[in-house]
Amino acid sequence: MDDSEAPTHRNDPAGATGGIFATAHRPMFLLAALWAVTVIVWRYRGESGGPVADALGSPVLWHAHEMIFGFAGAAFAGYTLTAAPSWSRRAPASGLPVAVLTVLWIVTRIAIAGVTGLPLMPIALIATAFFVWLAALLAGEAISGRSAKGALQAVFAVLLGVADLAMILGLAEPRAAILIFALVLSVIGGRMVRALTENRVLSEGAAPIPQAAIAGYLGATGIVAALVADATGAAAIAGAALVIAAGAEALRLFQWQRAAVRHDALVLMLHLGFVWLPVGLALTGLALLGVEVLAAPDALHALTAGAMSCLIHAVAARAVARRTPERLVARWPGIIAFAFVWLAACLRLAEGSFLALSPSAAMLWVVGWSTYLITLIPSLRGAPQRPVFSGPRA
Repeated sequence: MDDSEAPTHRNDPAGATGGIFATAHRPMFLLAALWAVTVIVWRYRGESGGPVADALGSPVLWHAHEMIFGFAGAAFAGYTLTAAPSWSRRAPASGLPVAVLTVLWIVTRIAIAGVTGLPLMPIALIATAFFVWLAALLAGEAISGRSAKGALQAVFAVLLGVADLAMILGLAEPRAAILIFALVLSVIGGRMVRALTENRVLSEGAAPIPQAAIAGYLGATGIVAALVADATGAAAIAGAALVIAAGAEALRLFQWQRAAVRHDALVLMLHLGFVWLPVGLALTGLALLGVEVLAAPDALHALTAGAMSCLIHAVAARAVARRTPERLVARWPGIIAFAFVWLAACLRLAEGSFLALSPSAAMLWVVGWSTYLITLIPSLRGAPQRPVFSGPRA
């Protein structure tokens, strides 16, 4: 995705005057980071390893649900709505629509924790409302901008809502939701990584980087095939499809490598986050094939603690980066925070074999996201500087 949001405040009074709802990434990234810390602390320090289990019936299931749909769902909403001007050529959603989205996210977290004592169906509908509203906002932008990219993002929001509904009602395992997010990372994340990498490469006078379109289509198709096969009980086919997808995603990333990647910490973070996608797909695929390099749950953490969280952190770091006339420049606290989260993912994968690493992984994760929170809070004031994620275009 070419994240070169139009720096206009036309029809965007909230964006012009500032405030937390001036752009979607402000409340959504704030909530995502807060929830990243809260869920892990609650898991390791809570009285029973998690919240009241009335809603989902299991602290473990609550943890999985909240990391996927609470943490990653908020980040997905914040990024897609803030970057929408890159394809809509309109000012992004702000003010009341963003406030409604924020309230829906908060209400969903309360309901999922079991505080309300509601039955599963109302809870599921409350949770789905967040993604329905997000899909409506994205669809509105797509229609106004006549953008196929925007329409695709709205479709992804609907898919996440359906996956959320299915997981709450016990109709789907967390793996299905994780693979849907892997598809989002492949399609939306892959385009974003390429576009931001190319912006940096062009700024150094180098040639454009390849689209790697065939590898991208193969990667996404492999994930879709795995989702269908897994849903029908064909584990071997799903595993093979994920291994093929992993190879395609690795090839994509290899084709995007340039010296500029090593010269820019923000771009390097994106690549270090994206590298977890082929790793996670390969490990999960091998586990489904019966070749357990890692146990199946640990393999899935390569997609969640690895690809999902590290790419989210890499994008979020751009929102708080130092702005120069030429480009965005990473701040040292942001670099250190990303390193902690990336190392936490490595240790999390090793937990299956070395259980003693679990507290260290949790500590690194919490410190990494807490550090990001400290850098984010000052940026929540005043009018947002746009483009938020890309800085000046090459």
